[in-house]
Amino acid sequence: MWAIALFWVTVFLAYANGANDNFKGVATLFGSDTTNYKVAIWWATLTTFAGSICSIALANALLKNFSGKGLVPEAIANTDQFHIAVALGAGLAVILATVTGFPISTTHGLTGALTGAGLMAIGQDINFEALGKSFFLPLLVSPFIAIVLGAIRRSLPPTAIAYSFFRYLRLNLGIDKAWCFCVGNKRELVPIPLF
Repeated sequence: MWAIALFWVTVFLAYANGANDNFKGVATLFGSDTTNYKVAIWWATLTTFAGSICSIALANALLKNFSGKGLVPEAIANTDQFHIAVALGAGLAVILATVTGFPISTTHGLTGALTGAGLMAIGQDINFEALGKSFFLPLLVSPFIAIVLGAIRRSLPPTAIAYSFFRYLRLNLGIDKAWCFCVGNKRELVPIPLF
C-alpha cells in the first residue's frame, strides 16, 4: 500500500515540476514570436522527456542527496512514509507557487520538504550541518559562481576558443553585422554587437 501511495505522490511531484518548469526552456521561442504556443509546448515536452531519459544514467548523485540519508537517521530515511512526506510536501509547495505565480525551484521545494519532514520525524535532532553543506551552501553560492563565470566568460579557454573559431568563420565567409539568421515568418534585423 505504501509503495502505491509513494508512486502516486511521485507522479504528483513530477506533474508539479512539469507545470512549473516545462515552459521555461522554450519561453524565448514563444516570446520572440519564433514559434507559436503549441509548437513551443511540444518542444518543451520533447526536450524535457529527452532530459529525463538522460537523467536515468546521471541522477545517482542527486538521488543520494535527496534521499534524506545523513539528514535524518537511515532508519527514517529508508521508510516509504518519509519519502511520501517529502514528495507530497515538495509537490504541494511547487504546485501552489505555480498556481499563484510565485517563482520557485523544485530543488528549493525538495530541500524544504526534506527539512520539514525531518523536523516532523525527529525534531531538532536533524543534522543541520549536513543540511547546510549539502543543500543551503550550494544553493546560496551557485548564483555567485554563475555571475563570476558569466563575467569572465570571454577569458575562459573553451569560450575563447569557440568565439575565435566562429569569428574566424564569420570573417572568412564575409558575414558582416547586417546579415541575420532568420527563423520564423517575420523578418526583423536585430543588431548583434561583435567584440
